[in-house]
Amino acid sequence: MTARLVEPYTLLDPAGIEDGPRLRTVSDAGVEAIRASYAELGHIKDPIDVRRKRGGKLVLMAGGHRLAFARAEGLQVPAKIWVCNDDFARVMEIDDNLAGSELTPLHTAVFLAERKRIYEKMHPETRAQVAGGLGRQGLAAELGSFADVTAEKLGSRRGRCARSWPPGRR
Repeated sequence: MTARLVEPYTLLDPAGIEDGPRLRTVSDAGVEAIRASYAELGHIKDPIDVRRKRGGKLVLMAGGHRLAFARAEGLQVPAKIWVCNDDFARVMEIDDNLAGSELTPLHTAVFLAERKRIYEKMHPETRAQVAGGLGRQGLAAELGSFADVTAEKLGSRRGRCARSWPPGRR
């Protein structure tokens, strides 16, 4: 995954940021939680992450609820600006949601399945077949490597990550 942080902190006009395709829609409850935090703290606590694409277009990677709140209130939004590829952008969205949101089991499964797809694209060696029954089923290297890496990143247990994948994707 190629990525470079080009602006570690700036304020942006939310009207100049495209939402792009998202794995999860913005909820009213999530925006209200940001509104309550803003009322208490007086600012948006965490910056959003956007990517600068060719031609200068800014596209949201992580922070959909914060961006929706800033738009609704007519506020500039704190942001980090990245130059990156599509896979990095998607993993940023996934990790932001897995780490910071109360997700339904379905959302967790969707996010982990997409993260797994990207991980295996970046690390095809994790799909290598090994001898024995687990190897013939495609579970040994694939499950161990991805589950361990993801559990570490999320501060979770390996088994929880593996059980969250949809049947047939394990």
